Amino acid sequence: MNPIVRLSCRQAALTLALWALIFTLTYSTVLAQAADSTKGSTNNNLTDYSSKFISGTRWAPFVSFAPETSVVLGAQATHFWRPLLQDDHERPSSISLIGILSLRAQWRIMAQYDTYFDNFRWRLFGNVGFEHFPLDFYGIGSSALASGGERYTPETWRGAANLAYRLVQTPVGAGLSAGVRYEGRTDRITDHVAQGRLETSGITGATGGITSGAGAFLVLDARDNVFSSWSGAYIEARSTAFTPLLGSSFTFVQNMLDARYFVPISVASMTHILALQGGATAITGGDAPFYALPLLSSLRGLLIGQFADRTSAFVQAEYRVPFLELFEAVAFVGTGVSAGQLADIGAAPLQTVVGGGVRFFFDPNERIGIRLDIGVPVNSLVGSTPRFYFTFGEAF
Repeated sequence: MNPIVRLSCRQAALTLALWALIFTLTYSTVLAQAADSTKGSTNNNLTDYSSKFISGTRWAPFVSFAPETSVVLGAQATHFWRPLLQDDHERPSSISLIGILSLRAQWRIMAQYDTYFDNFRWRLFGNVGFEHFPLDFYGIGSSALASGGERYTPETWRGAANLAYRLVQTPVGAGLSAGVRYEGRTDRITDHVAQGRLETSGITGATGGITSGAGAFLVLDARDNVFSSWSGAYIEARSTAFTPLLGSSFTFVQNMLDARYFVPISVASMTHILALQGGATAITGGDAPFYALPLLSSLRGLLIGQFADRTSAFVQAEYRVPFLELFEAVAFVGTGVSAGQLADIGAAPLQTVVGGGVRFFFDPNERIGIRLDIGVPVNSLVGSTPRFYFTFGEAF
């Protein structure tokens, strides 16, 4: 049997086994919670503080799988709080601690925070963490793909802070917000292939460095649900300037656009969902380190780092069909392009993927679930090896 096919079969078998394990555990939890609710039980983790706030703490282990990581084991603990009179559609403030460890010796520990003030007019959110995350370096631009990737190991401290103000409240979703942001990271390349491309090609950021920048963003969020949207739109535009004035080792500007639209479709008394996403990222005004370049990794089936360049753009569509109450079947197609300059986007070769998957919603009220996807590139430049993804939440 072809080694690539054999490896894909092993990945599929391992992923399906994980799917079965998580399905069994989570479905048992759903049944147990349903049984408790019929007995009139209450959640002991919820505490009423002075009749003004409700707070609680949740923690859970999890398992995921991706081509770049293999199996990932992790755990997340989240503390949340919300006013008693807060509307159900408003998200609670929260602080989370997340730790992961992969079978490929990749690990990360990160804290995330998301807090709301002044009757949800103001929002402060971001993260801080450290990771040791070996990956493959394929070079810059699509022409570097022919010789495959070479392993390198970065160690990264990172953090981000975003302050948003709600300008307009929409009937559904968080509304229109504008804000300012800061993000910074310190990278150290601890290992790489001796005399490889990363060492000999004069790649910006080959030894690491400090990346520190500030900017602004505008977000319109009119989705009916942030975990699995059935209707509405999400549009985010963001620009961040990285400069030595903020301690950065590199000078450049990163501009990003992310647009999503969700259309419910009635079919035989059921609601199907057409989910659409388009995105673009461009580096201007200087040189960014290779690990901060735009990628096409949002397209399932392409590996992280395969299409790294100064400019990238992509579109993808996903059709979602519910079945058996807690499940959803999906089919998707996506295409993207990367180039050294924005003017070259039109002439660059398209990279296309197709695939499908299944979702299981262990919390159907909040539409929180796990997904199994298989993405296949349909471009000879990177082959046509199926790639498997098993994780929480929708792809977008």
